[in-house]
Amino acid sequence: MPALAICEILAQVYFAVHAIRTGRERQWLFIIIIFPGVGCLIYFFSEYLPDMQQAAKLRKKRINVNSSKKLRYLEDQVEITPSVKNKKLLAEAYVHSGKLDKAIPIFEDCLQGLHEKDDFLVEGLCCAYFFKGDLEKAKINLLELKKMRKDQANNDFDLLLARTYEELGETDAAVEEYSELIKRFSGPEAPCRYALLLKRIGKREDARTIFKKIVKDARLSPEFYQKDQKKWINMAKREL
Repeated sequence: MPALAICEILAQVYFAVHAIRTGRERQWLFIIIIFPGVGCLIYFFSEYLPDMQQAAKLRKKRINVNSSKKLRYLEDQVEITPSVKNKKLLAEAYVHSGKLDKAIPIFEDCLQGLHEKDDFLVEGLCCAYFFKGDLEKAKINLLELKKMRKDQANNDFDLLLARTYEELGETDAAVEEYSELIKRFSGPEAPCRYALLLKRIGKREDARTIFKKIVKDARLSPEFYQKDQKKWINMAKREL
Protein backbone atom coordinates (compact mmCIF):
# COMPACT_ATOMS: atom_id res chain seq x y z
CA MET A 1 0.00 0.00 0.00
CA PRO A 2 1.43 3.39 -0.97
CA ALA A 3 2.69 5.55 1.89
CA LEU A 4 0.27 8.34 0.93
CA ALA A 5 -2.72 6.02 1.32
CA ILE A 6 -1.48 4.89 4.75
CA CYS A 7 -1.09 8.52 5.88
CA GLU A 8 -4.60 9.25 4.62
CA ILE A 9 -6.08 6.37 6.63
CA LEU A 10 -4.17 7.39 9.76
CA ALA A 11 -5.39 10.98 9.37
CA GLN A 12 -8.98 9.74 8.96
CA VAL A 13 -8.75 7.63 12.11
CA TYR A 14 -7.09 10.41 14.11
CA PHE A 15 -9.58 13.12 13.16
CA ALA A 16 -12.57 10.77 13.52
CA VAL A 17 -11.46 9.88 17.07
CA HIS A 18 -10.87 13.58 17.82
CA ALA A 19 -14.37 14.44 16.56
CA ILE A 20 -15.97 11.76 18.76
CA ARG A 21 -13.95 12.60 21.89
CA THR A 22 -14.63 16.32 21.63
CA GLY A 23 -18.35 15.81 21.00
CA ARG A 24 -18.44 17.24 17.48
CA GLU A 25 -21.61 16.95 15.43
CA ARG A 26 -22.09 13.59 13.69
CA GLN A 27 -21.88 15.21 10.26
CA TRP A 28 -18.13 15.62 10.72
CA LEU A 29 -17.70 11.84 10.88
CA PHE A 30 -19.47 11.44 7.54
CA ILE A 31 -17.34 14.18 5.95
CA ILE A 32 -14.10 12.62 7.24
CA ILE A 33 -15.08 9.07 6.16
CA ILE A 34 -16.75 9.78 2.81
CA PHE A 35 -14.24 12.40 1.62
CA PRO A 36 -10.95 11.14 3.17
CA GLY A 37 -8.39 13.71 2.00
CA VAL A 38 -10.55 16.79 1.52
CA GLY A 39 -12.72 15.93 4.54
CA CYS A 40 -9.66 15.74 6.82
CA LEU A 41 -8.37 19.06 5.50
CA ILE A 42 -11.74 20.76 6.04
CA TYR A 43 -11.96 19.34 9.57
CA PHE A 44 -8.36 20.38 10.32
CA PHE A 45 -8.89 24.04 9.37
CA SER A 46 -12.49 24.35 10.60
CA GLU A 47 -12.30 22.53 13.95
CA TYR A 48 -8.90 21.10 14.89
CA LEU A 49 -6.66 24.12 14.27
CA PRO A 50 -8.93 26.64 16.09
CA ASP A 51 -8.98 24.21 19.04
CA MET A 52 -5.17 24.10 19.14
CA GLN A 53 -4.93 27.90 18.92
CA GLN A 54 -7.42 28.32 21.73
CA ALA A 55 -5.56 25.78 23.88
CA ALA A 56 -2.30 27.68 23.30
CA LYS A 57 -3.96 30.96 24.35
CA LEU A 58 -5.30 29.32 27.51
CA ARG A 59 -1.88 27.89 28.37
CA LYS A 60 -0.30 31.33 27.93
CA LYS A 61 -3.00 32.93 30.05
CA ARG A 62 -2.51 30.29 32.76
CA ILE A 63 1.25 30.98 32.83
CA ASN A 64 0.59 34.72 33.16
CA VAL A 65 -1.97 34.12 35.90
CA ASN A 66 0.44 31.86 37.80
CA SER A 67 3.18 34.48 37.46
CA SER A 68 0.86 37.23 38.76
CA LYS A 69 -0.25 34.97 41.57
CA LYS A 70 3.35 34.32 42.60
CA LEU A 71 4.14 38.04 42.55
CA ARG A 72 1.12 38.83 44.71
CA TYR A 73 2.14 36.11 47.15
CA LEU A 74 5.72 37.44 47.39
CA GLU A 75 4.46 41.01 47.79
CA ASP A 76 2.24 39.84 50.65
CA GLN A 77 5.18 38.05 52.27
CA VAL A 78 7.30 41.22 52.16
CA GLU A 79 4.44 43.22 53.68
CA ILE A 80 4.05 40.68 56.49
CA THR A 81 7.78 40.03 57.04
CA PRO A 82 10.02 42.60 55.31
CA SER A 83 13.17 40.50 55.70
CA VAL A 84 16.07 40.71 53.24
CA LYS A 85 15.35 37.13 52.18
CA ASN A 86 11.73 37.92 51.27
CA LYS A 87 12.69 41.17 49.55
CA LYS A 88 15.37 39.38 47.51
CA LEU A 89 12.86 36.76 46.34
CA LEU A 90 10.41 39.49 45.34
CA ALA A 91 13.08 41.51 43.50
CA GLU A 92 14.20 38.40 41.60
CA ALA A 93 10.59 37.66 40.64
CA TYR A 94 10.23 41.25 39.38
CA VAL A 95 13.36 40.77 37.22
CA HIS A 96 11.96 37.55 35.74
CA SER A 97 8.66 39.32 35.06
CA GLY A 98 10.41 42.23 33.35
CA LYS A 99 9.41 44.69 36.10
CA LEU A 100 12.94 46.03 36.42
CA ASP A 101 12.00 49.44 37.81
CA LYS A 102 10.37 47.68 40.75
CA ALA A 103 13.30 45.29 41.27
CA ILE A 104 16.09 47.87 41.38
CA PRO A 105 14.99 49.89 44.46
CA ILE A 106 14.39 46.66 46.40
CA PHE A 107 17.89 45.36 45.67
CA GLU A 108 19.37 48.76 46.56
CA ASP A 109 17.36 48.90 49.78
CA CYS A 110 18.66 45.46 50.78
CA LEU A 111 22.31 46.39 50.12
CA GLN A 112 22.74 48.18 53.42
CA GLY A 113 24.17 47.40 56.83
CA LEU A 114 25.10 43.72 57.25
CA HIS A 115 24.13 43.01 53.64
CA GLU A 116 26.11 45.83 52.08
CA LYS A 117 28.59 43.36 50.56
CA ASP A 118 26.13 40.57 49.77
CA ASP A 119 27.34 39.44 46.35
CA PHE A 120 24.09 37.62 45.53
CA LEU A 121 22.15 40.86 45.95
CA VAL A 122 24.70 42.67 43.77
CA GLU A 123 24.22 39.95 41.13
CA GLY A 124 20.51 40.70 41.06
CA LEU A 125 21.14 44.44 40.80
CA CYS A 126 23.61 43.90 37.93
CA CYS A 127 21.04 41.89 35.97
CA ALA A 128 18.29 44.43 36.62
CA TYR A 129 20.42 47.37 35.42
CA PHE A 130 21.77 45.47 32.40
CA PHE A 131 18.39 44.29 31.12
CA LYS A 132 16.89 47.71 31.80
CA GLY A 133 19.58 49.14 29.51
CA ASP A 134 21.24 51.28 32.18
CA LEU A 135 24.69 50.07 31.17
CA GLU A 136 26.76 52.58 33.14
CA LYS A 137 25.19 51.46 36.42
CA ALA A 138 25.40 47.83 35.31
CA LYS A 139 29.15 48.32 34.74
CA ILE A 140 29.68 49.97 38.13
CA ASN A 141 27.97 47.09 39.92
CA LEU A 142 29.62 44.38 37.81
CA LEU A 143 33.05 45.84 38.62
CA GLU A 144 32.08 46.00 42.29
CA LEU A 145 31.00 42.35 42.12
CA LYS A 146 34.33 41.39 40.55
CA LYS A 147 36.20 43.28 43.25
CA MET A 148 34.18 41.61 46.01
CA ARG A 149 34.92 38.15 44.62
CA LYS A 150 38.57 38.89 43.84
CA ASP A 151 40.05 35.72 42.34
CA GLN A 152 36.77 33.80 42.37
CA ALA A 153 35.76 34.03 38.73
CA ASN A 154 32.09 33.86 37.80
CA ASN A 155 31.73 33.11 34.10
CA ASP A 156 28.14 34.31 33.76
CA PHE A 157 28.79 37.72 35.29
CA ASP A 158 32.19 38.11 33.64
CA LEU A 159 30.36 37.54 30.34
CA LEU A 160 27.80 40.15 31.36
CA LEU A 161 30.66 42.59 32.04
CA ALA A 162 32.23 41.88 28.62
CA ARG A 163 28.85 42.46 26.95
CA THR A 164 28.40 45.69 28.92
CA TYR A 165 31.81 47.00 27.80
CA GLU A 166 30.96 46.04 24.21
CA GLU A 167 27.56 47.76 24.24
CA LEU A 168 29.06 50.87 25.81
CA GLY A 169 31.56 51.02 22.95
CA GLU A 170 34.53 50.36 25.26
CA THR A 171 36.03 47.95 22.74
CA ASP A 172 39.52 47.52 24.24
CA ALA A 173 38.07 46.62 27.64
CA ALA A 174 35.58 44.24 26.00
CA VAL A 175 38.33 42.48 24.00
CA GLU A 176 40.45 42.09 27.14
CA GLU A 177 37.51 40.71 29.15
CA TYR A 178 36.44 38.29 26.40
CA SER A 179 40.00 37.06 25.76
CA GLU A 180 40.40 36.11 29.42
CA LEU A 181 36.91 34.69 29.68
CA ILE A 182 37.14 32.25 26.76
CA LYS A 183 40.12 30.52 28.41
CA ARG A 184 37.78 29.07 31.01
CA PHE A 185 34.27 29.51 29.60
CA SER A 186 32.36 26.29 29.02
CA GLY A 187 30.21 26.55 25.91
CA PRO A 188 30.26 28.52 22.65
CA GLU A 189 28.44 31.71 23.67
CA ALA A 190 31.44 33.69 24.97
CA PRO A 191 33.78 32.61 22.12
CA CYS A 192 31.08 33.37 19.56
CA ARG A 193 30.40 36.84 20.99
CA TYR A 194 34.16 37.47 21.11
CA ALA A 195 34.61 36.38 17.48
CA LEU A 196 31.74 38.62 16.35
CA LEU A 197 33.41 41.56 18.10
CA LEU A 198 36.78 40.74 16.52
CA LYS A 199 35.13 40.61 13.11
CA ARG A 200 33.51 44.02 13.69
CA ILE A 201 36.85 45.63 14.53
CA GLY A 202 38.52 44.17 11.45
CA LYS A 203 40.30 41.13 12.94
CA ARG A 204 38.59 38.73 10.56
CA GLU A 205 41.19 35.94 10.58
CA ASP A 206 41.26 35.80 14.38
CA ALA A 207 37.46 35.68 14.36
CA ARG A 208 37.43 32.94 11.72
CA THR A 209 39.81 30.81 13.79
CA ILE A 210 37.44 31.01 16.76
CA PHE A 211 34.36 30.22 14.64
CA LYS A 212 36.14 27.15 13.21
CA LYS A 213 36.97 25.92 16.71
CA ILE A 214 33.35 26.34 17.84
CA VAL A 215 32.11 24.27 14.89
CA LYS A 216 34.79 21.60 15.38
CA ASP A 217 34.10 21.31 19.13
CA ALA A 218 30.37 21.01 18.42
CA ARG A 219 30.95 18.22 15.91
CA LEU A 220 32.87 16.25 18.54
CA SER A 221 30.33 16.96 21.29
CA PRO A 222 27.34 14.85 22.37
CA GLU A 223 23.92 15.45 20.86
CA PHE A 224 22.44 17.10 23.97
CA TYR A 225 25.24 19.73 23.90
CA GLN A 226 24.62 20.45 20.21
CA LYS A 227 20.91 20.85 20.87
CA ASP A 228 21.42 23.04 23.93
CA GLN A 229 23.95 25.32 22.19
CA LYS A 230 22.29 25.27 18.76
CA LYS A 231 21.93 29.06 18.53
CA TRP A 232 25.67 29.76 18.91
CA ILE A 233 26.84 26.77 16.87
CA ASN A 234 24.62 27.79 13.95
CA MET A 235 25.81 31.37 14.24
CA ALA A 236 29.44 30.20 14.02
CA LYS A 237 28.61 28.08 10.95
CA ARG A 238 26.97 31.03 9.22
CA GLU A 239 30.06 33.19 9.82
CA LEU A 240 32.42 30.72 8.12
